[in-house]
Amino acid sequence: MSIIAEMLGLTVSIVDFKRAKLLQDAKLSGITVNDIARALASMAGVKAVSDFDAGVTAGYLNKAEALLELAIEFAQERRSS
Repeated sequence: MSIIAEMLGLTVSIVDFKRAKLLQDAKLSGITVNDIARALASMAGVKAVSDFDAGVTAGYLNKAEALLELAIEFAQERRSS
């Protein structure tokens, strides 16, 4: 930690910084629900990505939408407390 940060009582985690940068990059990239769904498919493996690209998207789109809805709900709760 820098001397200035110590004097101000600030602590900034590298992990927090990387996560903030990740969110900023996501916003700047113009990420879509479809992009998130394809990313979820890619985490499931090559066949899942192939199926996704062939039009089998409903399950991954549902998961992506649910993930975003939960994240929004948690962010709203955090802001209201």
